[in-house]
Amino acid sequence: MDIHEERKDGLLVLGLEGRLDAISSKMFEEKVLGMIDGGDTRFVIDLSRLDYVSSAGLRVFLVASKRLVPAGGKVVLCSLQEPVKQVFDIVGFYSVFSIHDSRDEALNTLR
Repeated sequence: MDIHEERKDGLLVLGLEGRLDAISSKMFEEKVLGMIDGGDTRFVIDLSRLDYVSSAGLRVFLVASKRLVPAGGKVVLCSLQEPVKQVFDIVGFYSVFSIHDSRDEALNTLR
């Protein structure tokens, strides 16, 4: 899995590409938690190029979100492909996360 990082108007946009599975989720978790520990509190995670997400990958989204609560931060997700969208629907993430169809919509919710 590749992680693309972009800063835009004080927000951190992370683009995930490939598969977020048991192996790559460790790298993703270290990166995100390091950014949170470094002071980043508002994240847009673009999943337009994410082909697959496992339970280990789902866990990282939850851990990051919970870590941000005390700092008043937030994770917003966008541009889910159909296979990932189905997994998020099955596990109920649509009620847990702010999920948008486009990156622009996601960015606007954090501005």
